[in-house]
Amino acid sequence: MFNSKGVTFIESLLTIAIVFIITGTLVPLSYQMYSTLSNNKMELHASITAYEAAKKILYEGSYSGVMNIENNAYQWRYEATKICVEFTNLLGERTKCINQFGEID
Repeated sequence: MFNSKGVTFIESLLTIAIVFIITGTLVPLSYQMYSTLSNNKMELHASITAYEAAKKILYEGSYSGVMNIENNAYQWRYEATKICVEFTNLLGERTKCINQFGEID
């Protein structure tokens, strides 16, 4: 690999190509993983909001409200037999409704 003059031009190009391939693979993969994690985290926060809303409905008689978690607003409302939570994730506006049996619509 090393000759008396140092590293050859071909070896340098091969090294640069390998670095570009690794970087070109890891950066999009890490961004996709971050996006998925962030969306799933917001879905979890919406479920927590629905749970807290159910307690407010039961004990305080409230039928709508807003809960802020990590600088994101989760608006909830009670509709006869289900609690719907509206929020915005990386994909856009989302509404998650949970009925009285815990099933997600």
